[in-house]
Amino acid sequence: MLFSFIGWIYECTYCTIKSGRWENRGFLIGPICPIYGFGSIIAWALFMRLDIFQNGLPGSEQAWWKIFIICAVGTAIMEYSISLLLEKIFHAKWWDYSETPLNINGRICLPASAAFGVAGIIVVKLFFPWYARYDEMMFSNPEINGFVALALMMIVGMDLALTEASLTSLLEILDEAQEKFDERMEAGVQTIAAVPDKVKEKAQAGVVTIASAPAKLMERAPRIPKLSWRQSYHLHSIQKFTKPQHKTRADQLIRAAGNLKKGLEKRKTDKNDFD
Repeated sequence: MLFSFIGWIYECTYCTIKSGRWENRGFLIGPICPIYGFGSIIAWALFMRLDIFQNGLPGSEQAWWKIFIICAVGTAIMEYSISLLLEKIFHAKWWDYSETPLNINGRICLPASAAFGVAGIIVVKLFFPWYARYDEMMFSNPEINGFVALALMMIVGMDLALTEASLTSLLEILDEAQEKFDERMEAGVQTIAAVPDKVKEKAQAGVVTIASAPAKLMERAPRIPKLSWRQSYHLHSIQKFTKPQHKTRADQLIRAAGNLKKGLEKRKTDKNDFD
């Protein structure tokens, strides 16, 4: 949980600086990125508990290049696997390295894996030895350990359930909106088919023009129900939808939310000027 929280801070800070506006990152709703927590647990087991790569030496005394390779390769495997799993389940990507050099399917890239390798050196060499001493002093009571572990499991379990429910409902909303849009377009095509030939030719030319501008078409589709704050959070945290219709509708929702915010701010400014 500690490393999941630290990872969330890192992700939010990096993405906020990169985009120039606040970015709340992560798959879950709470302020944690579990991939960092799982990675730290695996690293702790490899370098502090299991004698697989250590040859009898403590993790902090391992060669830096060995720690770098193990952490870089390990995080790349984990990052690729989790990205693939989330995409299969929710048809969406929470990170995308497609524009970064030396990437594999946009799921992992060499610069990010190298950065995790460097972070692994810092964690194994500096943090793990300190935490091992702190752990012995502060958490030696099994009952306290069990209580804290169960409490954290309950919190994460609730967050995971809420996240899964809001994501599923968000995808259902996008699918329903697309179905209504398809029905409206089908009705338009049938109307065109019923008009005289000359008008029909002009109308068909108009259909071709409309089909080449999906953004304008989507604006004419029926309004999508108002999203909850959890659904809105996921809509902004997802980097890319793998289904084209989901992406189009999601972009429309984000634009609509932005226009609404600007409209409210303008009304507030106008009211202040009037007063």
